[in-house]
Amino acid sequence: MSALELKDIGPDDEVVLFQLFTTVRSEELRMDHWDPDLRTQMLRLQFDAQRCGYREQWPDVCERLILCDGSPVGWLVVDRSGPVMRGIDIAIVPDARNSGVGTRVIRALQAEVARSARTFAISVLRSNVRARALYDRLGFIATGETDLHTLMEWRQDRTDLAQAGGDDGAAGWR
Repeated sequence: MSALELKDIGPDDEVVLFQLFTTVRSEELRMDHWDPDLRTQMLRLQFDAQRCGYREQWPDVCERLILCDGSPVGWLVVDRSGPVMRGIDIAIVPDARNSGVGTRVIRALQAEVARSARTFAISVLRSNVRARALYDRLGFIATGETDLHTLMEWRQDRTDLAQAGGDDGAAGWR
C-alpha cells in the first residue's frame, strides 16, 4: 500500500497547488481544447476566488496537500472550528483516482470525527455521481439538497466505523 500523507499548505506550496487545481478543474470543465493562455488565466481567477472565498466563509479553514509516496496528488480543505467538522473541498488528480487515496483520506477524517463524537458534513455536486457513490459507500447519508449540491452527513452513531473501513492506519492526520 502506498504511503499517504497530508501536508499543511504553506506559501511555498502555491505553485504545486495551482498545478493540481489546473489538472483537476481542466478535466472537470473540459478545457483541453482551450487556448493555453486563456485556460491558465481563467483557472487562475477561479483558483484565487475559491481560496479567498473559503477563507472568508471559514476563517479557521485547514488546507492540506494530499501526498502519495511523497508526490502531490490532491488537496483537502476542512473546517474543524465548530461542533460539526465541515469537509469543504477534496480533489484528487485523475491519475490517482480509483487507487484508494480518497477513501483513505475520508476514513481518517471519519475516525477523527468518531473520536470526538462529532458530525462530519459535506456537500457534493449532484452531477458528481462517482463522488456520491464513494460517500454513500462510506456511510454518509443525504440530509438535503440545493439546486447544485446534495448535503450529506456522517456520524458514528449512524454508521459503525468498522463498516466504513476503520481508520485504515491513517489516524492522527490533522
